[in-house]
Amino acid sequence: MNKKLLGLFGAAALLFALYAGTSWFIGARVQAEAEQVLETANTYLAKNWSEQVRITLRDYQRGFFTSKVSYLLSFPASKTTTFMPEVLFVNHITHDALSLSQSAHGRFEWLSASIHTTLEPNDFTQALFKATGGRSLIDGHTQLSANGSAKLAWTIRAVDHTQDTVRSRFAGATLHAEIGPALSYTKGELNVKALNITDGKATLDIQTSRLHTDTQLSQTGLNLGVSGADIGELSLTTLSFPTVAAKKINTRLVLTEKDNLLSGQSHYDIERLLIGQKDLGTLQLTASYDKLNSNTVKSLADLYSDILTRSLNNEPEADLITAADLKQFWGYLQTLVKNSPTLRVDPFLWQTSEGQSSVTLTTVLAPVDLRSGGLGLSGNPIQSADLTLAISRAMVTGLLTTGLEASGINPKQAKSTAEKELQSTLELANKLKLGTLKGDRFVVQLNFKDNAFKVNGQAVSPEALLTFAAALVPSGWLAGDPVSASEAPDEAAVTRHLDPSVLASLLSAADFTFEELKDEQGDPMLKVSPGDSGAAKIEMLFVGCGSDPTCEDVLLRATYSPNQAVALSVANDWNLRNRWARAYVNDKREAVIEMDISAYGGIGRDAVEGMVNTFFKIVRDFSKQLANSK
Repeated sequence: MNKKLLGLFGAAALLFALYAGTSWFIGARVQAEAEQVLETANTYLAKNWSEQVRITLRDYQRGFFTSKVSYLLSFPASKTTTFMPEVLFVNHITHDALSLSQSAHGRFEWLSASIHTTLEPNDFTQALFKATGGRSLIDGHTQLSANGSAKLAWTIRAVDHTQDTVRSRFAGATLHAEIGPALSYTKGELNVKALNITDGKATLDIQTSRLHTDTQLSQTGLNLGVSGADIGELSLTTLSFPTVAAKKINTRLVLTEKDNLLSGQSHYDIERLLIGQKDLGTLQLTASYDKLNSNTVKSLADLYSDILTRSLNNEPEADLITAADLKQFWGYLQTLVKNSPTLRVDPFLWQTSEGQSSVTLTTVLAPVDLRSGGLGLSGNPIQSADLTLAISRAMVTGLLTTGLEASGINPKQAKSTAEKELQSTLELANKLKLGTLKGDRFVVQLNFKDNAFKVNGQAVSPEALLTFAAALVPSGWLAGDPVSASEAPDEAAVTRHLDPSVLASLLSAADFTFEELKDEQGDPMLKVSPGDSGAAKIEMLFVGCGSDPTCEDVLLRATYSPNQAVALSVANDWNLRNRWARAYVNDKREAVIEMDISAYGGIGRDAVEGMVNTFFKIVRDFSKQLANSK
């Protein structure tokens, strides 16, 4: 009997020794992996947030079945002088071989360990503990598996905390995630109930947000798979502007990789956008890209992180971007276009109760060499681009009216101003055949290929396109404080009326000779010496001025010698291929070319100068065409 008891006791002791030894081994393995994770984390922080954030091991007390570990999260670059900003994390680790503590909760797993993470108060966090009633802001439970994966179930408690003049009200959050060995995959979601931050002048409010991810770590260090965010409502309120709110925001990013080439799609959706009580409708954007070199994308991301870190560490007067950064950027960009990647926006939609507008864009890039010295590309990397813009007239009028009302203009005046400005813009665009009116919608098709632009199938020069685009933006659409003459150069000044002195100064600067006269209606005009332009006479006619010495419209006109016989087909051919000036033959059989400048709503001085220069170029080009038609 005694021998049997002795044998049973020996077997039990052996089992206990095995259990204790295995638990000790698991604890040692957990400690070794914890040290490796700490080293990996600090390497990442040093690379991306140098001298900004650091994690240090403060104490590690390892036992047979449990261990206690404390870590210090510090911010070395902080300028705080009262006390060092440090957060103390404590991990209570249970690493018994049979996971008895977890099996009591129905989570049994052989050779596993569980970690309970909390914060402990110190000088920096004592106010935070006071706001949470003495409890840890974080209550985290992590289950480690034998294969190195981890399952997280963390809770962040609600808190109402004021520091200096900023009050933060946080309604709490939960984190449920699974992380693979060596961060090989991440799957989970963070749910935040609500967050409100205010300093009394501005308030940011976020309601019911969810961040989710299901990604795998690629060999290049990129997270492939699906990730995104859902936000119930986000709003920003300030004292100087009505509340801007976005409801039901959804974002989704999908990344895939094949043969070291990255493809992906980004989707953004806002169900409702509001300014004050004004509903600005629904927005949706879907963008996709393919054949992006994975290593180059990762290198560009690292370069961005380096510059961002430098911006936090450097003194204000230090250079943020160096010549080496620029060389790296251009080198990465040149590598990125080698595989002729494609970028698409299909579509961008904006819909209100008045109508819907949309944009679609497809861009194909092409290989191009670096410039000598490595700064810049030797050519244009855009091989082709196709853009279709469809604008709802009623929708844009409504949006402009809302914007003008938000700036303090009464509703009736705001609507009238919006209608006039849009009407003026569309009439000018339609006159120059930049688009087509299809019912309520104005449609523009822009194509770029072989370094040539086409609008609705007709060739246009890039210079003329940019000049016209600048002239189409009425200053009344842009909200902002007025700029005094002493704060802005003449080139940036906005002109709402045109008079001879404006154009006279431009002509004088370009060394043109001119004479100021009056036409038959008494409106001012400038008679410009044609010089070597090829025209017989050039006039600048100020239209509809009456008794007002200033005008909103100017007609630029060049007339050619009647000795230059011209067929009507020449003028028609010109009008088919050019959209910035119209050609015709007058009753004296003279060839005439005309171009309009409108200052309605406001136009920048540089835009006026650009249009005048474009006109003189057109005068010379048309003269050459007349000469070649003989």
